Amino acid sequence: MAESWAAGWARSWASGAGDVSRYNLTHVPAGSATGGEFGTSSGTASKGKAPAKGAHPAAKGAPAKAPHPASAVTKARQAHLRAMASADREQARKLSVQLRALKTQEAAAVAAAKKTAAAAKAAGKTAAKKPQTAKQIAAHKASAAKAKAHPKATLKQRITTLTHQIVTLDAQAKQLDAQAAAL
Repeated sequence: MAESWAAGWARSWASGAGDVSRYNLTHVPAGSATGGEFGTSSGTASKGKAPAKGAHPAAKGAPAKAPHPASAVTKARQAHLRAMASADREQARKLSVQLRALKTQEAAAVAAAKKTAAAAKAAGKTAAKKPQTAKQIAAHKASAAKAKAHPKATLKQRITTLTHQIVTLDAQAKQLDAQAAAL
């Protein structure tokens, strides 16, 4: 049977016909501690230490790599998200100041109502009401209709609304911080 070209080439290469000196036949296995480097004939790695997994050895004297342009975009996005979170926290802080003032106002109103109720109870029966005129009754109805058309939020409603806004702003700030950290 005729010899194949590949078999002839392999035999001539093994016998030294080619330039064998440029080939290193002692390759260290990929799973070894030296990580697939070419070793010396004694079996040790040709270099002192294997590079970290996934790292490429840097050429000596080569300038440091410039950061990837996407990393600049990522850093800008993180800064923007953190700035938005900071603005939300600042707004929540301002609303907290308003909330404290409203709670103080509510406490004063409750104390005044209790004081008035106690004074009325101590005075006993109240004096008989003076009958109102038709003009006074009409004015009262008009002011009541106006108040009904444009209702004012009660103190408790305003406190509840501010509390909700503060909680929402704090949650948004936490979410924005988490998004920035995930980038």
